[in-house]
Amino acid sequence: MSTASDGISPATPLVVYGSTASYYTGKLEAYLRAKGIPYRLEPFTESNMRRTARHTGVMQIPQVECPDGRWLVDSTLIIEHFEQSRPEPAVTPRNPAVAFLSLLLEDYADEWLWRPAMHYRWSFPETARLMSSWLAEHLGERRAPAWMKRLYWRRRQYRTFVQGDGVTETTRAAVETTYLETLAALESIFARRAYVLGERPTEADFGFFASMFRHFFCDPAPARIMRERAPGVQEWVARMWNLRPGRLTSGPLPDRLPGDLEALLEAVSTVYLPYLDANASAYAKGERNVSYQVRGTRFSEPVKPYRVWCRERLRCRLVELDDISRAEVERALDSSETVARLATPSPIEVENAIASLPLTTSSRSSPVDSWWRDAN
Repeated sequence: MSTASDGISPATPLVVYGSTASYYTGKLEAYLRAKGIPYRLEPFTESNMRRTARHTGVMQIPQVECPDGRWLVDSTLIIEHFEQSRPEPAVTPRNPAVAFLSLLLEDYADEWLWRPAMHYRWSFPETARLMSSWLAEHLGERRAPAWMKRLYWRRRQYRTFVQGDGVTETTRAAVETTYLETLAALESIFARRAYVLGERPTEADFGFFASMFRHFFCDPAPARIMRERAPGVQEWVARMWNLRPGRLTSGPLPDRLPGDLEALLEAVSTVYLPYLDANASAYAKGERNVSYQVRGTRFSEPVKPYRVWCRERLRCRLVELDDISRAEVERALDSSETVARLATPSPIEVENAIASLPLTTSSRSSPVDSWWRDAN
């Protein structure tokens, strides 16, 4: 039986530690299915989370155990790893400017849609009841009555991912507007073509898929909105999950930027990148929280070292572009000032918690959480 250059064969699939309700696990699964990379989903437990963290230094899902004992972590980095080690069929555009915009949109979708996804899951009673029951059933290592576990998970998730991420009565409308505006932008795009940048999915599609699948498509409250307002997005979600190598290669990789990304790129330029700047500045000052405005609404949330690293990663990709490609990015973002700000290094770089993939063992003495804060 043949084995790919990365050591993976159909007889020895990857083990993906994750969850059938997880934002980033769904994103990674869709990518592996599209690429034809065999895997087995192993439901995460508290004990296997501790085990994976010993190898990777990070407490998060999904994490991947390779047949040769090496490890992969962080869905964005895992996709990058396989695009290099198993480049065909590719999802990375060949055109440098298009490739950069694909990564920029992937990062925006990955990180900025996290808050509305968690808000719709844990602020709405029907969804909170469903998901707290699911967690109580699937994380059975804690011995307690079912009602107590349901209550624990509902309170914990709400405090951590809703209240703890800046969602208040004052900001709630703005958080929900993010979802509604994203749906509208994507619905307009999918009325004209199959995927975000063209007739073949790229990293941008997998970034949006993370929230759109396991949260907005599946959770009752946002799913009802999607069905009513954006059936084209609902159809795209199913199309993404149904990808296989043959379907992935049925269309060409996009070689130029479409002219209808204004709504998405305007949000990136005026909302997300200014937030990344504010987060990086607060991190450099040693502050615990970052305060910033989103279209007239003031937010305050914990500083996230991981997103300082995200900004630096985007910056490095941007400054690698040649002048022609950079000018193309400036035209797409409709702002040379935005591009110049992103090209400016953060005041202080964050220590990279994840070394080059694949990993053999973690160099960290204690794990960090998914935002690279001390997990202990």
